[in-house]
Amino acid sequence: MHHIKELRASTNLSQSEFADMFGIPLSTLRKWEQNQSAPPAYVMNFIEKSLPSFKKEYSMYKGKNGQLYYLDAANRKVGDALGNWISFNEDIIGVMEENIGIYIERLFLKYYQAIDEFNDDLKFDKIEKISWR
Repeated sequence: MHHIKELRASTNLSQSEFADMFGIPLSTLRKWEQNQSAPPAYVMNFIEKSLPSFKKEYSMYKGKNGQLYYLDAANRKVGDALGNWISFNEDIIGVMEENIGIYIERLFLKYYQAIDEFNDDLKFDKIEKISWR
């Protein structure tokens, strides 16, 4: 079993972001990380299973921004440390190993941009009430 601080570090999330992601009170997470108390085993098990960084069947790639990405070649999907997964159709066999991380990082940067644009559209719609039909 891994230590909670190690698990959080693998995500590149702040304590606050990690606590929000799993619904843990921030003060509780801080106590766990400072070894003032320990999370129940079932909580650690849940968090470990939720984070791709601790699954052995995934290849790990580190982006230029320090973000960790994961390749599940058998199921043709890539993931980030936050648990977002994107499926792809093309077989990965034959792709130059040194390029895979670059392609995954570029895909996720576009994904994050699309999510930001979608959220902006929703915010705009709430304000402007414009129908796009």
